[in-house]
Amino acid sequence: MEDETKGQPGPTTGKEYSVQGFSEVEVSSVVGFEITQSPNYSVRATGDEKLIERLQVEVSGQTLRIGLNCSHRVFPGFSSSGNVKAIVTMPTLKKLAASGASTGTAKGFTSGDDFDLTLSGASGAEIGVEAGKTTVAVSGAGRVTGELKAKNTELELSGASHCELTGTGGDMRLDSSGASKANLSKFQIQNADVDLSGASQARINMNGTLNVDLSGASSLEYAGNAVVGKKSVTGVSKMNQR
Repeated sequence: MEDETKGQPGPTTGKEYSVQGFSEVEVSSVVGFEITQSPNYSVRATGDEKLIERLQVEVSGQTLRIGLNCSHRVFPGFSSSGNVKAIVTMPTLKKLAASGASTGTAKGFTSGDDFDLTLSGASGAEIGVEAGKTTVAVSGAGRVTGELKAKNTELELSGASHCELTGTGGDMRLDSSGASKANLSKFQIQNADVDLSGASQARINMNGTLNVDLSGASSLEYAGNAVVGKKSVTGVSKMNQR
């Protein structure tokens, strides 16, 4: 039988899913997402009718998993920009993981709980989150933007990933490699441990102690009332104060 997801996109449709009780979300397979805070749980998918039929939505433990059935190919030109989108509301978001070129937003969440964000492949997220300790890991060509207010922050960037945040981050650890870029000039932090390698670049704004390990062809620009503590700059790396 010919795969019905081949050929041109079909008509658009929407579908509601009766799931609840989750605090973590995993999105995969080029599915777009829009996640917002609400006292009520809801999940709705909109997009191409053929692909909605292939969309899998399930809750396992505390995790809501959303993705396409990968045993079926999709039509040419498929992207996460408008073919299938999952619209989710939930009281608390403790973890968000997006893979397989999935992109979307997660906004309106305010909590003292820890928050974990993982983006891989060419996935991207725009966030609006206030949380406790926050861990962000971005790899491949992933991208994270938006506003974050965190008690403490850990950022791990690799590949050709990109991070651009505003807000506050408390004490921060930044580990960046490959050709990753971190623009944190509007993200106020206190103390920072920064480890850059490869051709990675970072811009930070801080008022505490700065410990630095730069290697390869990496570069760091920092602003604020920083006091440089431990410092190692090797290769053709450079470090400048703005």
